[in-house]
Amino acid sequence: MPRMTPFCLPRPAHLLAPLLLCAAVGVPHAGLANSETQKWSVHAFGFKVGELDVAARQTQSAFAGKGSFYTTGLAGALRRIRFTVQSQGAIRGNKIAPSRYDGFIDTGKRVSETTLTFTGNLPRKTAGAQTPAAPISDKVKRGAVDPMTMMWLTLRDQDADQLCTLDQKQFDGTRLVRITLKSRQNGDGKVTCVGTYDRIGGYSAEELAELKTSPLAIVYTPAGDRWRANEVHLTSRHGKAKLFRRD
Repeated sequence: MPRMTPFCLPRPAHLLAPLLLCAAVGVPHAGLANSETQKWSVHAFGFKVGELDVAARQTQSAFAGKGSFYTTGLAGALRRIRFTVQSQGAIRGNKIAPSRYDGFIDTGKRVSETTLTFTGNLPRKTAGAQTPAAPISDKVKRGAVDPMTMMWLTLRDQDADQLCTLDQKQFDGTRLVRITLKSRQNGDGKVTCVGTYDRIGGYSAEELAELKTSPLAIVYTPAGDRWRANEVHLTSRHGKAKLFRRD
């Protein structure tokens, strides 16, 4: 079964955290703690394949979050897959500075665990057996965040002026990607942020030749005086996948 990553679900089942970076991403200027819990259903190949739960808490000085995915229904009967990702870090100015990330994946046939620690804005893998298909230099990795931090940055409630401003690298310990959501579409009371998921490090030449860039879109709807992520649309080399907010 192909690898899974939290933000970009299935390959075929992790294409966002699949989800949803290059170091200059703003976070809410909240004077009080900002806590969220989210429930998502994950659909691919025309049917529901699993569920994703997200919980995060951010204060003026610190951030911590956890995401959990598990297959359900027919997909769960054919192959039990689950993963958990969690990270923590500090708030510096208007940015999140991750300090540690832990990821756990159980495909039903193989269990793998990864730990990243951060020195400044440089992520380093300190635990985990899988190696990149191609080397990734520290220079290229610098400024990347982990998958859980990326998930929070893309799926959290946001102010209107924060929408569609994302340009960020993500490193999961093996592969480096860049997610951009810079194009804004307004309509029917919704805002859709459109961009790309670009594979930039740790992939083989064959993988990059097959698919280097995938389209990505997140739909936000009003939630009081903020905007809430309600749908995620993405494409992998196996086809399209969608996430729908359930809470």
